[in-house]
Amino acid sequence: MTKDELIEWLKGKGYTRDTYGHYQKNDGKGNVHRYKIQDISVRYETQINISDPYSNRPKHEWVRILSGYYKNLSLNEKNQLVGMKR
Repeated sequence: MTKDELIEWLKGKGYTRDTYGHYQKNDGKGNVHRYKIQDISVRYETQINISDPYSNRPKHEWVRILSGYYKNLSLNEKNQLVGMKR
C-alpha cells in the first residue's frame, strides 16, 4: 500500500486532515483517534486526558497503539487495514 492509498482509505472512513497533516476522527464517545502520517510509516494513536495536579488543567497526550510501514499494509476482503503491529 502507498501513502496516498492509505490517505484515500482514511478519508473514506470519515477521518479528516488536521493542521499537521495527520488524520483524526472522533468516535462519538469523546475519544479522539488519529493516524499519524510519516514518510515511510504510519502510527495509529489515541488521545488520553491526564489531570495535572499542579495546574488543575487536563493535559492531552497521544499514545501509540499500532504502527507499520506502508510496504507492509494492505486491506483485507472486509476493507479493514492489516499489517500494523503493536
